[in-house]
Amino acid sequence: MAKKFANQNCVHCLGYFQELTEDHIFPKSWYPVSTPQNIEKWVVPSCFKCNNKLGKIENELYQKLAIGTGISPENIATSGVSEKAIQMLIPSYAKDERSRRRKEVNIQGVLRDSIHTDEMPKGLMKNFGPSGNISGKSMLINVSIPNLLDPFAKKIVRGLEFKFKNKLIDLNRKITIIHPIENIDNIAPVEMENLNNILETSGMQVDRGPGFIVRHAVDVYGTSLYHIIIWGKVEMWASFPIKI
Repeated sequence: MAKKFANQNCVHCLGYFQELTEDHIFPKSWYPVSTPQNIEKWVVPSCFKCNNKLGKIENELYQKLAIGTGISPENIATSGVSEKAIQMLIPSYAKDERSRRRKEVNIQGVLRDSIHTDEMPKGLMKNFGPSGNISGKSMLINVSIPNLLDPFAKKIVRGLEFKFKNKLIDLNRKITIIHPIENIDNIAPVEMENLNNILETSGMQVDRGPGFIVRHAVDVYGTSLYHIIIWGKVEMWASFPIKI
């Protein structure tokens, strides 16, 4: 079977390659089982190095996001997500010894990054972790995901820009990422309202099954704006200037 991408630029590093891999804009493993079979899983050209590096980020991020109680198995947008994460982490699901050792390392990493608290520390994704009650006191178990969300969000935005407009985002253009759950104290309500108004009045919305929603617009100042919703739970805002 012929390769889909050849003799063109990687959407991430912008390097030119004779042979490229297919990078799924939304990771293939992240699609809920409720995704219609006729939904095209968008792919874009990526060099092997970028695809491999981003793939590792996607796997670690998936395991940490998908285990929380915020991901409901009854929700059509998250159908099968938690179950898949458990299979990725629990050693008893391993097919061989090498796979078992890898799962043990993965679950130790998740446990190491888990924080038990009765208050939400800064820099954590709220409600991404099981909650409980200890001695009559409400407790949260939150999973830290440092240095994972921004490169993941930028990867998606670069892919979407190529898919929607067949354009590459120049490396000199700064892509600004906002995660409302993490930065809620730093985002003025009027600012979020303005962003939503831009998207509602002059933007477009594309649903990729129940698991992924993309809203996109360009404002009057020539700034490209993306709002990405994953599993109805994870929100990411991104913006960058169309021209330098």
